[in-house]
Amino acid sequence: MACFQRFNATGGFTLVEILVVLAIFAFLLGSSVVALSVLRGDTDLQAEARGFQRVLELARNKTIASEGDTRHGVYVNAAVSQYVLFQGDDYASGVSEEVFQLRDTVEFGAVSFAGGQEVVFDRIQGTTSNVGSVTLQTKTDPSNSRTVYVESSGAVAIDSSGPLSGGDCDSAVPPGDRVCDSRHVHIDYVGRAIDTASEEIILDFGATTETIVINDNVSGGQIVWEGIVTVDGEDQKLKIHTHVLNDVGWVTQFSIHRDRRFNTKPLTITVPGTVADPDSGTLIQYDGAGNVTQGTSAYVTTTTIQ
Repeated sequence: MACFQRFNATGGFTLVEILVVLAIFAFLLGSSVVALSVLRGDTDLQAEARGFQRVLELARNKTIASEGDTRHGVYVNAAVSQYVLFQGDDYASGVSEEVFQLRDTVEFGAVSFAGGQEVVFDRIQGTTSNVGSVTLQTKTDPSNSRTVYVESSGAVAIDSSGPLSGGDCDSAVPPGDRVCDSRHVHIDYVGRAIDTASEEIILDFGATTETIVINDNVSGGQIVWEGIVTVDGEDQKLKIHTHVLNDVGWVTQFSIHRDRRFNTKPLTITVPGTVADPDSGTLIQYDGAGNVTQGTSAYVTTTTIQ
């Protein structure tokens, strides 16, 4: 007994000490599991919000391209954490193309689309009457959420603080207290056919000029370009595409996305045309703060801030 007591006093551990160490280890392990669970939930939430946004944009693009000669949309079934890409005028009478299941850490919160639980896009222009939003949230913490908004123009955005816009907005006389936002503008260009094989779009930032070759940026029968231009060491990020291109009466509708968070420089956009069919005017002009001036081209009939 004396030998055991001496060993315990000089180099061994008591039962209490062992239990304390095990308790600390268990606490640290539990904390790590919780932290990893929270991290996984947040990662899954970001991925699901982006995935949902992409499927909405896919439905819109399919509609604009007249794929299947029909409309396309997305239906949300919050009860089973699913959403469905479908073709047709509505989900009930349409044909399901693909079903998407949310990850087990994420669920739908509020689903608020005009007309119910679905968004269907209009042919040619890609607009929709099903304006609204869907909130996705983590199951362990519903306050950790992301909201996906769909505008009447058909634009889709993810924003945790509010939509980019709440509906149609006339650039000259905003309705009521509606806040217009020049980050998304539609431009009706009427009366001249754009030769997609030879024409260009010019982005003039003053110190820097970017030339977009239209022929290299045509997809699904529409002009689609998105990129970053560095001006005086600052990245300017924007997207230019068309909803309608050389339609009846030579009607083209440009859509320009120029998020103020990523643009600080004045910009003038032109479509110079060809030698045989020139356009000496501008398509649109922005100042450094993002304020819009309608282009001087004789073919620009309407400029609408969405």
